[in-house]
Amino acid sequence: MPAAALLAPSGAPAEEWEFLEWNVLKPSRTGSVCITCQHFRYEVGRHCVTLLTCPIHQGLIPQGDHLTKRCSQWVARQEVRQGWCPEGA
Repeated sequence: MPAAALLAPSGAPAEEWEFLEWNVLKPSRTGSVCITCQHFRYEVGRHCVTLLTCPIHQGLIPQGDHLTKRCSQWVARQEVRQGWCPEGA
């Protein structure tokens, strides 16, 4: 599914989502940060700005927080857990 197809329950595109509340993401000193999460998505908005999104929380991730923070719903990316293209084995 393309990232542009992510819709909030109200039917709004991800570009119209609100930023996550300040207490949703917690600092992380490990590799377990938003960018390494199975749920992390990004897209380019209509003004050519990269939008970092979390479909679990239905919100935008502030720029830079995806590299240093995570939430309690963090899940390792499938390629990391199972290896790249496990179905080809």
